[in-house]
Amino acid sequence: MRYRLKIQLVVLLFCFNSLAYADQRWFQVELIIFQQQSPSSELFEQTITEISPIARYAQASVGKKTLQNTYNKLDREKAYRPFYYQAWEIPVASGGVSLPIDVSQPDVDLNGWIKIQRGSLLHVIVDLEFSPASSDGVVYRLNEKRRVLFNELHYLDHPFFGAVVKVSPVEKESLQ
Repeated sequence: MRYRLKIQLVVLLFCFNSLAYADQRWFQVELIIFQQQSPSSELFEQTITEISPIARYAQASVGKKTLQNTYNKLDREKAYRPFYYQAWEIPVASGGVSLPIDVSQPDVDLNGWIKIQRGSLLHVIVDLEFSPASSDGVVYRLNEKRRVLFNELHYLDHPFFGAVVKVSPVEKESLQ
């Protein structure tokens, strides 16, 4: 009797896991971050991180970069200095929020994460901090949640740095 109960439990867990997997969609997330060189009169007092520690990051796979032309255009403009460009593929369950994708680059004092929220609408949630060498220890923070449309560029703005985000659906072969 106990053996039969264990088998039923395993089958039930397998069914729930299969339902969760079937409800999952994959997305490609591309992120370009750039420093804005234009002077700003805004004052910032933040000198230590305000991003809460993350216990577990997503195991995102490397995605295909499709925004190289956008990166190059930013690089040619004197007002911008792009310094970060990555692409990832990540699964998100319906009605859920992905684990955060680590966005950090210690050599330019960039720290933070990006998430995808999937509901009736799709959102990108970012929490980024940037402390350029010229800032005398001031930390600039970009914390935003933005509704996004597939395959469109979305600009996230801060007076001292900005980000360009693109989210695209990815078709994955089902595991059989």
